[in-house]
Amino acid sequence: MGKKVLTLEALLAKEIEYRIEQDDYKEKQKLPSERELSAQFQVQRLTIRRALQTLVQKGIIISKERSGYYVAPKRIKITVNHSGSIRTVIEKMGITSYVKLLEFEKMKLTERLAGKTLLAENTEVYHILRLRYENKTPIGLEKSYVVCDLAKGLSAEDVHNKSLYEELKKKHGLTIAHSNQRVSAVFANGLEAELLKVSLSTPLMKYQGLVYDKKERLIEYFENIMLPDRFEFISKR
Repeated sequence: MGKKVLTLEALLAKEIEYRIEQDDYKEKQKLPSERELSAQFQVQRLTIRRALQTLVQKGIIISKERSGYYVAPKRIKITVNHSGSIRTVIEKMGITSYVKLLEFEKMKLTERLAGKTLLAENTEVYHILRLRYENKTPIGLEKSYVVCDLAKGLSAEDVHNKSLYEELKKKHGLTIAHSNQRVSAVFANGLEAELLKVSLSTPLMKYQGLVYDKKERLIEYFENIMLPDRFEFISKR
């Protein structure tokens, strides 16, 4: 089988991407115009346009109508099946983030949720719904179900703009050991569209998982809805 030959626009896309990685073009910086880039690389503007569209599709740059192309903000990288707080990941990137508590209540597992968690139907859990912001922009809707028997006395104050896992460890001695997670594509329903400020049926990512402690007890089941242009999921090697 012969080697795949890269087209000129693919090579140009790789070169521009490399320059972004090397900070020649910084986050949120406007790129040179198509005319300037075509002169710089000595190619036709159509070739440059195709290369830039490739980078737009990959989420590396964004296109603003009547303005030009800009380096996209770095997406928040979440390692799949690696136990840890999203808050910690965001803080390490130097991003200003906070979570607003929308709902906090005790409830009994429905048949659907019991099937997801493999716990008995009617098991008591804390239902927690929070909206995560980056600066003042909503980027994720986080829904958690925490087993009441393992976190007795958990309160709304414990989870409002705080790390749930840190509070569980500090107040209940629960240390996260591992988790099973999956990521899938979904389309925004009415509530998600309203809270995340996107159009109905906008493509989003659903990040869900089961979180266990060192005694192999299920602590939490979560279902998060996240903006795909702000989060990136990677596999741990």
